[in-house]
Amino acid sequence: VTVPKIADSIKKSPVVPTVFVNGPFSINTSAPQNVVVILDKVDGTYVNESKNAFTRYLNESFRGEPITIVRDAIDKDRTVLVFTSFNDAATAYQFLLKIKKAAPEEISWLPASKYSFYLMNEENLQLLKTNKDLAGYIALLNKVFPGKF
Repeated sequence: VTVPKIADSIKKSPVVPTVFVNGPFSINTSAPQNVVVILDKVDGTYVNESKNAFTRYLNESFRGEPITIVRDAIDKDRTVLVFTSFNDAATAYQFLLKIKKAAPEEISWLPASKYSFYLMNEENLQLLKTNKDLAGYIALLNKVFPGKF
């Protein structure tokens, strides 16, 4: 007895990227994102110690995950630690929640008022380094994740 093949009648709808825009900034939630920690007026020694502490945290809690940390700067007062890279905004946001929760213990020498966490792709980081409009970028994040930033 031969069983006739039945054609797959379920059509898969294409995934439509969700793009949010605020001024010059935009986020495509289905595109790769980074998690950034912006350190405000933190001495370079403490920035290096923070990077080392987060590297240890990654090695302990995310062993085998291809997450790297790169140091960058927005201006003379604001240093950025960039955790790269996550497949999409939802994945990056889940990581952000975990690292934000771990931060008070991992970088205990820094007051919480000295650092903040955001999702940010490379294009937005480069734009932020040029226009310095962190408030505008945060407004965009709050469009994507209402009330979370």
